[in-house]
Amino acid sequence: MTIYKILIVFILFSASLFAKSPAEIFEQYRPMICQVQYFKNVSSQSQIGSYLKIKQNRIGLVDSKEGLVLVNSDVYPLSLDIMSRGGGSFYSGEPSEFKVILNDGRELDATFVGKDDQTQMAFLQIDAELEKPLPHVRFSSSKDVAVGSSVYMLELLGQNYQFQPVFTPAVVNAVMEKPRRKLLLKNELSSLSAGGVVLTENGKAVGVTLRNETGYDYMMDGGFEDYSRSLLEIAPGEQVVPLIKNPPTLKQTKQQGKPWFGISMQALSKELKEHWQVPAEGGAIISRVFPKSPAETAGLKNGDILIAFNGEPLAIEEEKDLEQLSEQIANQKVDTNVKLTVFGDGKSREVDVKLTAAPKAIDLAEKVQLSELGMEVRELTRDVLYNYHLPLDTQGVYVYQIDRASPVGLAGMAVGFIITEVNGQKVENLERFEELMNSLLKSD
Repeated sequence: MTIYKILIVFILFSASLFAKSPAEIFEQYRPMICQVQYFKNVSSQSQIGSYLKIKQNRIGLVDSKEGLVLVNSDVYPLSLDIMSRGGGSFYSGEPSEFKVILNDGRELDATFVGKDDQTQMAFLQIDAELEKPLPHVRFSSSKDVAVGSSVYMLELLGQNYQFQPVFTPAVVNAVMEKPRRKLLLKNELSSLSAGGVVLTENGKAVGVTLRNETGYDYMMDGGFEDYSRSLLEIAPGEQVVPLIKNPPTLKQTKQQGKPWFGISMQALSKELKEHWQVPAEGGAIISRVFPKSPAETAGLKNGDILIAFNGEPLAIEEEKDLEQLSEQIANQKVDTNVKLTVFGDGKSREVDVKLTAAPKAIDLAEKVQLSELGMEVRELTRDVLYNYHLPLDTQGVYVYQIDRASPVGLAGMAVGFIITEVNGQKVENLERFEELMNSLLKSD
């Protein structure tokens, strides 16, 4: 036997010594996957401020020894800022009574920390002081995972199967690099929810399962939610690690919002490119510049065409390609300057734009509930004013919720109204509205 053959045999033998069996990988990660239980609060429509409490269950992943838990962002249905996606539910209140059920059966209260709708990830923090550190998932990069790679998924089954763990072998069927990297695989198995961990054959955690927007079935009796899918998307580990190190927070701060540009746009089709003789393969046409936005501050205007972002040409020819630019903006840090190449008036120019934090959305606005009259109103936020094309100095309050059988409901008040006066007196803000209404209610 030659030295080369001996070396090959030794390498194979060594690899077999350090390789882990599927059972070993399952046992290693089983303590790190948990059940998250909470109540979804849906407006009862019988009295403002009252909600139907619907018990929900989700898959959770323990991500730190101190009890940070990753869960799918759909646990919090409301928008944090005007860049959030999937929020805007007028009939949903904040979820409540979060509980983490660990593998060893311990049920621990938890607090919602925050979410990132772009990545579909949210975080909870176990409230209790832990006697010893928790086993937790340490994510690795997915760069070595390619089409044809074998992986395992560790998830939880639904209530019908008593939330038992399910360990599934699979093969990566496709890899998407744009607008952000995702692994795709064919899998017909239903699980409790999105949020399971994806593992390689040598036991590295390289991703988290994502949801499809139409993948959930919410049962009003609150029993369980089976999450079925034909093509499953996996968020790679390199996107998870930064969020674990610096989890998004629910508390509103100056830096709360996602990086925000402040435009509406459409794709530069081949026909429009030829018509305007744009010297680029693709681009984004600005159809609206929002007032007091970074785009307006930088001097951009309707009709300008963005053809490069930080020196990289924008290959945008169809509406679906616009997500690429949205991702590039969202991946920047707040208060970062970006350089845009803009075509307008027959020539190109360079424009520097400082991205600021997106303003908070109506879902997190300050509120006043008047159960006697059957309505809830909120302070005016920019997303409402932009949507209604109103000046940013518009005064009043926004009608967020109405009980249809209440006095104001029967009088024709509807969600979406803006109240600017009460009995002829101007409503400058929420505080003034509450003052006027309390005075009227006291006078009967």
